[in-house]
Amino acid sequence: MADRQALVRESPLAARFCLLVIIGAAVAAYHNSFSGPFVFDDIPGIVDNPSIRHLWPITPVMVPPLTSGTVGRPIENLSLAFNYVLGGTSVAGYHIVNLLLHIAVALVLFSLGLQTLRLPSLRGRFEGKARPIAFATTLLWTVHPLLTESVTSVIQRSELIVGLFYLVTLYAVVRSFDSTKKAFWYGCAIAACLLGMASKEVMATAPVMVLLYDRAFLSGSFKKSLRQRWPLYLGLSATWIPLGLLIFFASDRAGTVGFGHGVAWWAYALTQCQAIVRYLSLAVWPRGLVFDYGKDVVKDFAAVWPQACIVLVLLGATAHAMFRQPKLGFAGCWFFGILAPSSSVIPLTTQTMAEHRMYLPLIAVIAIAAVGLFAEANKKAGLAIVTLVAALLGWGTMRRNEVYRSAISLWSDTIAKRPGNARAYNHLGNALDSAGRRSEALANFDKALQLRPDYAMAYYNKAETILRMGDASVAIGFFDRALRIEPHYFKALRGKGDALVQAGQGDAAIPLYQEALKLQPDDSDAARSLGIALLKAGRISEAIEQFEAVLRVDPRDARAHNNLGYAYSRVGRVETAVEHLGAAARLEPESAEAHCNYAAALARAGRLMDTIGEYRRAITLRPDHVAAYYSLGNAYAQTGQLSQAVAAYEGALKNRPEYPEAHNNLATVLRRLGRLEEAREHYRLALQYRPDYPQARRNLAALVGSQDVPAIQE
Repeated sequence: MADRQALVRESPLAARFCLLVIIGAAVAAYHNSFSGPFVFDDIPGIVDNPSIRHLWPITPVMVPPLTSGTVGRPIENLSLAFNYVLGGTSVAGYHIVNLLLHIAVALVLFSLGLQTLRLPSLRGRFEGKARPIAFATTLLWTVHPLLTESVTSVIQRSELIVGLFYLVTLYAVVRSFDSTKKAFWYGCAIAACLLGMASKEVMATAPVMVLLYDRAFLSGSFKKSLRQRWPLYLGLSATWIPLGLLIFFASDRAGTVGFGHGVAWWAYALTQCQAIVRYLSLAVWPRGLVFDYGKDVVKDFAAVWPQACIVLVLLGATAHAMFRQPKLGFAGCWFFGILAPSSSVIPLTTQTMAEHRMYLPLIAVIAIAAVGLFAEANKKAGLAIVTLVAALLGWGTMRRNEVYRSAISLWSDTIAKRPGNARAYNHLGNALDSAGRRSEALANFDKALQLRPDYAMAYYNKAETILRMGDASVAIGFFDRALRIEPHYFKALRGKGDALVQAGQGDAAIPLYQEALKLQPDDSDAARSLGIALLKAGRISEAIEQFEAVLRVDPRDARAHNNLGYAYSRVGRVETAVEHLGAAARLEPESAEAHCNYAAALARAGRLMDTIGEYRRAITLRPDHVAAYYSLGNAYAQTGQLSQAVAAYEGALKNRPEYPEAHNNLATVLRRLGRLEEAREHYRLALQYRPDYPQARRNLAALVGSQDVPAIQE
């Protein structure tokens, strides 16, 4: 034990230097990833996920909606909630946390590698080379382009979190080997395993992997492992219970995982033969990376028999090595065991292949290569080769991150590599629509539907684009097509409701919004739209209920505060209206409209000086805001600040010379100031722009022979 402690303590500066290089390499490889937008599963997992809008009460955070993609993964959802509370949907914060997690995993991996290579069973074999091998493995893994999806795609944070807990579990077990604080390290291992089970289902393999590691590196036999560390294995096995409960309540992840969802187990298994060989080839030569491989499955053994043979040979070699060379066999078990939950016979119908699944398995491939390198080369030559390869891999990762800089480039790249992927065309259409390139968006939706005629989401997205182009009647037809394919498609129900409102059929939209909310009770957009439709129908109390429901889910929803303030003003609750419209202005301090709405409420409450301040803020934000100038003029006039009122009305008329009400009110203020000729001219202009303006006509007539000054028109 003393010898081992001396080895661990040797050259602490060298170990720290290694850690600094690993951190620096990670930052260099991913420094250009922070502006990448939310894409694909980020949308339901973050943008449309109401459970991350607040940290308390904790129950909704730990039980996210089935459609979020984080269902059954409360630790990931909690981390996203922290991000949202700190920065809303500002994408940079999410990328920074992902990179920090990746760095944390790398640091644990380096420490685990050192501890493993310095175990008694390996010490003599790797004397003096433990640190270079651990460093090489960690550095190459950290910057490898195959991990780009796991780090740069925000929602794949689940891979980073489960990777961290997986390695911490194993690290704690290694530290317990000759420690006098075995109970402490066992507790750390069990706690990390439990947290991993709440992060992603792949953690299910961790207790087995710990046992395989124990047998290969620590005890030498399964019997001895279980006899010496039975409390550890009892605790690790117990973590399967909460995992089972999470899987049960996740309801097969909204019908995307498991049998009976349209993908036969044997077809999925054949597809995984193709996938595993693809993953291995990308580990060696990471070119042609694909963000989304689509939903296709292989249904003919003849199409993948070479890959199937390769996989069978590798599995056979792993099984043989577990008996003859258990340390090498462990590397094979690590690779196949961690891939097993996603790459065996249990179908994951939405993604039959995905590069992020290689986040942890890649360690085994690189570790074997690093050991082989330093077995053949001296330390200096080996480190020179590692430095060169790491630089090339890091450059490849930076290049790959450039593809993630926009949704258009990411999906265009995917289509170039997988032209038969209907989902990629659909998402490219969405990206083009967001960029205002609507005709191109429609062409991509049509291509998606050509490849997959029953694609309800593509019909829905096409309908949304057409609705934004202003053709509500055509959009309704495509919403109906989506609903014929998926009658309970809540987004299509909500979208059709929006189209009916735009077509002037608001009453017909109300039941659609209500049906959508039955399917997704926490959907803020549907609740807000229902509230607006109810407002227009005069059902104000029901509208208020909807807006308040939105604010219960997200108290920072400025639009809900604005709508609620308007609704309360309609029923005469002026102070409550002021409260909510003020909240909207605070939440959107750069919105001129929010400040105008707040100012109008303050005016109704008689707080004219505050009103003036809000209108001035609105004008500062938007110097051509005609309504703000006009209302500011009214407020100045009512508080007796006539010169300021003149300037405000003139500001309105500068931006809109044909504004009859502004001419009328300016004339009235000028009359009060005794500037009668100017007043007469503006009354005439008011009548010129609006001949049927009775108040201006009376005011002009009264200007001669009457000393009464008319009131300002609101």
